[in-house]
Amino acid sequence: MLDHLEPARRALAEGRYEVAFALLEHAAQGPHPQAVRATCHLHLAAADALYGPDGLDRGLRSLREAAAADPGAVRWPLYRALHWEFRSLQGASASEVRRGVSGIGRDDPVAGYHAASALWWAGAARSARRALEALVGAELPAYLRWRRASLLGHALADEGDFAAAAEAFGAAYQAASRPERETERIHYANALLEQGKAHEARELLALLAEDDLTPPDAGWAHELRGRAELELGNPALALERFERAERLASGDDRRFAVAQAQAQALARLGRHAEAAERLAAALSSAPDEDRPYALHERAIALLEADLLGEAEEVLGELLLDPDYPHHGEATADLAEARLRQGDLVAARTTATRALELGATGPACLTLGTVAFEYFDLDEAIVWLERAASAATTGDPTWLAAQQLLADVHAQRGPDAAAQLLMHARQALAWTEPGSEWQGPLERHVAQARAQLGGHDRWLN
Repeated sequence: MLDHLEPARRALAEGRYEVAFALLEHAAQGPHPQAVRATCHLHLAAADALYGPDGLDRGLRSLREAAAADPGAVRWPLYRALHWEFRSLQGASASEVRRGVSGIGRDDPVAGYHAASALWWAGAARSARRALEALVGAELPAYLRWRRASLLGHALADEGDFAAAAEAFGAAYQAASRPERETERIHYANALLEQGKAHEARELLALLAEDDLTPPDAGWAHELRGRAELELGNPALALERFERAERLASGDDRRFAVAQAQAQALARLGRHAEAAERLAAALSSAPDEDRPYALHERAIALLEADLLGEAEEVLGELLLDPDYPHHGEATADLAEARLRQGDLVAARTTATRALELGATGPACLTLGTVAFEYFDLDEAIVWLERAASAATTGDPTWLAAQQLLADVHAQRGPDAAAQLLMHARQALAWTEPGSEWQGPLERHVAQARAQLGGHDRWLN
């Protein structure tokens, strides 16, 4: 029976899909026993299944023709695996698919591969991974060996194990035939980026043969190149990549991802108002689960652009969502917007609410700033030190707290010179050269050293 399949399998391994389909169709229509014709129809369906949703209609027809050629075929492991793979593509639940493919693959590795694919399409990544791991060392045909590695990479990525996913995609990339090799390169690069290995991802993508890609995959490649450049500190080059990705993006999810990336690049370039506009335009294509996060990103961009009224409006809309998990941070951002608009009473009330919701660092920063505005220096110090303690050294909240603590201690006179010097130096170590804070902080250091008699601390 395998004699009728081997030429088609060789063609599949070489990426000659039309030849493979023609060989299988010819064998399925030939004067062979019904079991042979059913087997050929089944392998036609299996080849269609490799196309995912695009192969569904033709695959179902081939499956029906297999059953018509030999009614007993419906009990074969490959038939059952393909039945559930197509049912999965039609929306069957993970629990249904798990029950349907249970036990498949022990005696038929090809059926085992398609059972694992059925599980992955149903969203059962862990079950798919286990099924694929059980196929290690199995006698899979060549065209499925690298596909097994690729599918394992997808399952591992869904589980969040990007190091193992990168290893699997790397193996698939090395073994795939040319038509699919470049797609596997993209998956490999994505897994590297998810691990923060931007330099490795950029080098991998630099060798990409774009002519072998569909336009959507080429668009995704440009998006990944942009992400790598953004991670490597090249936002202008990243923005160029994202603009190319935007022209080729297909589907709302991909367009939204590109828009978010463009906004990040624009923000890194200091073009915060443009970043906010880009996010506003992208909201219409945002998946429901991502929309509140995009609203929050837009609010932050508006804050950075000093468009405080608009930021307050967006944050107000965001806080109407009872399921948004970052209410505390959004409330702290609202407190900042009100503070910067000069409404100290509303800022303090809102920041107190943010503190109750767990946003300790930014809430305490606003409360400290309000106390400083009222010239209550002791209270300001308490809040600002608490803000710095709640933040990570060098992050924006920590830096702002150190900068303001230097300002507060400067107001306390010579007795606070040691504290002034400490906070000013800590802030300077993390303040970007050319920042509006650089000059005042350097003056604070000079003032403190003068008050300490040219020393770094009081001498006995």
